[in-house]
Amino acid sequence: MKQIFISFSFSLFAIACNSSKNAASQKNNNTETFSSTNLLQSKTMLQSGIDFFAKGSQPANWQLTINYDDTVRFNADDGLALKFAYNQLKKEFIPEKTIYTVKLKAGDVVVNILDKTCTALTTKEIFKKEVTVNFNSILYTGCGKFLADDDLNSKWVLEKIGNTFIIIKEYNKLPSISFDLLEGKVSGNDGCNNIGGKIEIQGKRIQFSSLFSTRMACNKKSIEKIITEQISGKIVSYYFKDNKLHLYLPDDSLLVFKKAGS
Repeated sequence: MKQIFISFSFSLFAIACNSSKNAASQKNNNTETFSSTNLLQSKTMLQSGIDFFAKGSQPANWQLTINYDDTVRFNADDGLALKFAYNQLKKEFIPEKTIYTVKLKAGDVVVNILDKTCTALTTKEIFKKEVTVNFNSILYTGCGKFLADDDLNSKWVLEKIGNTFIIIKEYNKLPSISFDLLEGKVSGNDGCNNIGGKIEIQGKRIQFSSLFSTRMACNKKSIEKIITEQISGKIVSYYFKDNKLHLYLPDDSLLVFKKAGS
């Protein structure tokens, strides 16, 4: 009888342990699904042309999307719906803050985007921007972020300048560029010297800080002039085609990179 009781108790313990493991596994699966869904939503918005996304719950649930090449949209659960062209906005850029203003027939709109960590009240998501939208003295508060293509997050080796393939032996080192989206940093080599600095991905644009460079003397080619004049301190558009990274520079020239190791 004692043996039967011990065996029965052990079976209950085993079932309880398995149930706990299953519950923990289910929790992890839910977490992974939630993260994947967020990533998928961001990717979908980016592919549809949206560069900046914001949302909030005060004084009502609301959402803001900005497409730099097209349209700004604002929708709130209180019935307010706004849509206007991005080029209608008056823009003011000051340290750690961007202010957009526009006068519409329905009223005046002021959007403030502050470089400050922000936690969404309802979902507890953490964003890099604090956002307010003021419409006719009604203040909507929330959080936002620039969207970014995760495919950037790698090391890229220069393949072409414009339509011309580079000749590797003409450089001391193969020019390359690496993006760290989590840290907001860029590093690389111009064919002679190492370069580095900070970046902010703004949808399909990259805002480069003033880049630093080592000062080695080299007797071969480099792309130092391109880096200095067209990338350092500039906003550069990017896109992917045939698994290659294309940087479209301010002077309308193009740099084409392939992923390192490919």
